Amino acid sequence: MLACILARRGLRVMLVEELSHPRFTIGESLIPETGLRLRILAEKHGVPEIGWLGNFYQLRDNVSSQCGVKRNFSFLYHREGQPARASEVNQLPTLTPPFGPDSHLFRQDTDAWLAAIAMHYGAEFQQQVKVLGVDFPGDEVVVRVAGGGDLRARFLIDAGGMRSHMATQFGLRDAVPRFRTDTRTLYSHFVGLKAADELVDAKAGAVHSPLSQGTFHHVFDGGWMWMIPFGNHREATNPLCSVGLMLDRRKHPAPTAAPEAEFRAFIARFPSIAHQFREARAVRPWVQSGRIQFSQSQLIGPRWLQLPHAATFVDPLYSSGMSVLTVAIDLIADALIPALAEDDLSVERFQRVQDVVTAGVDHYDLIVSRSFDAFADYDLWNAWNRNWVLGNYIGAYSALALLVRYLRSGDPAELAATTAPGRVGVLSSQVPEVRDVMLASAKDLDAATAGERSAREVSAQIFARLGALDFVPGFMGLGDAGQRSPTAFTLQDGVRLVLWYRHRGPERWRDQLDFALGTYGLHAARFTGEQLGLAARRLTAAVRDVVSPHNREWALPPQGLSARPGLAALPPVPRRAPPTAGEAR
Repeated sequence: MLACILARRGLRVMLVEELSHPRFTIGESLIPETGLRLRILAEKHGVPEIGWLGNFYQLRDNVSSQCGVKRNFSFLYHREGQPARASEVNQLPTLTPPFGPDSHLFRQDTDAWLAAIAMHYGAEFQQQVKVLGVDFPGDEVVVRVAGGGDLRARFLIDAGGMRSHMATQFGLRDAVPRFRTDTRTLYSHFVGLKAADELVDAKAGAVHSPLSQGTFHHVFDGGWMWMIPFGNHREATNPLCSVGLMLDRRKHPAPTAAPEAEFRAFIARFPSIAHQFREARAVRPWVQSGRIQFSQSQLIGPRWLQLPHAATFVDPLYSSGMSVLTVAIDLIADALIPALAEDDLSVERFQRVQDVVTAGVDHYDLIVSRSFDAFADYDLWNAWNRNWVLGNYIGAYSALALLVRYLRSGDPAELAATTAPGRVGVLSSQVPEVRDVMLASAKDLDAATAGERSAREVSAQIFARLGALDFVPGFMGLGDAGQRSPTAFTLQDGVRLVLWYRHRGPERWRDQLDFALGTYGLHAARFTGEQLGLAARRLTAAVRDVVSPHNREWALPPQGLSARPGLAALPPVPRRAPPTAGEAR
């Protein structure tokens, strides 16, 4: 994404990949705030293709039918030796049209496609390149690679994940991760799984959308399991489902057998999960790990910075990695483009990137670590997860308000506000009122974990606190233990929410969450028209192909793909003198 943005702005960019595309990786699920921020990045930098990732219909039609739809986050609670209960389903609805639904990314398709888009905008791409080390002589970066032919540049962005070159070379990792979350994992891709909707009667659970059309979670004392289906819609061409078992190392400290054997032995404890996997089989090599958390305090340095996943990692719960990443991309682009234009790459210019990423992952650690504590009792879990719901809704509607205001006015200042101090964060980590609620609820939960208070007493306290908030409408049900799925993101629910903030909510929240309903409705109508037009074009082309082999489609750009840019509408970035051989400036 960052290579697309920088190349689109006229900079010389080189992507260096040790492996090659297509390739497997995790990070397959989006959240509403992430989907909206992808669209904001697309509008802000003139790269519409980035926005397609966050919208299932655009992703399916323009990129890959092997990706899945995500209409919800759903959670089903389990006790050992007992069938799951429909009354213990929790669900968070996600985006709906015109800006959704959210997506399940089949990463081998989407990553390879994004690399191609980066090249379309002018980036160079080298694959199967082994990086030996990085030097910083004077005012340049030298990347030493196997076979010679060093690469030279003005600035380095490290996207190396847990095997980050910068972390290894400079010894940046904390010896013991600072996070309270302490988990290990087993994961693979599966075929032959029963749909989640066959396990319990979802209607009895009073949820908004099918369990299998979202990111589905089995939760139980000591851990959780993700299920991310890619074949969960009518036009799907992918039978795979991503499955990962996350275990709390306080209760499950180390692997007990080979991955497949440990996985099968573990799910046998839970009848409903075992039933779902009865005919399923893994179709790619298992990954089994020790502790997956890693952390460091320094993410930036002279002429380099790390993307979040190269510096820190908490846990996949709540799709945290992709959420932090999109925020970081926005901040990095805002800082790096003018820094290159002014030829001032001092560390201080990137301090906000480090500050926001650090605050964001620490905020996720608060939410995730207490979730593992709450898994010990359904009443605790039912109460605690509402704090995550609160942060999700405030964060998503705040981003949505900025996007809709921009679409109404065309004023770039609305998009510039996405990195303003009161606007940039993850799951409302930048909102003091939300943060205070979460800290108070975490303190209550800690008392239950320590045995100082009962689970029933603590859950009642958390619900009472959430129900008393003056900046959240009561119909969202955050304070109601029986309403296990809050209001959806549909057009009518969005109108209801905006009108509440406009006429009944605290005035201090109106600028954060209010937006033009007419513009929102207009884009909903436009989305409907686009889908009808797409269906008509496909039908017309099919009828033509039946009777004639002739067409001029070869003369047209691929549907939806933007032309290689003219940069007149974007601020120019001055270029230096042409590089010498082996350089990528």
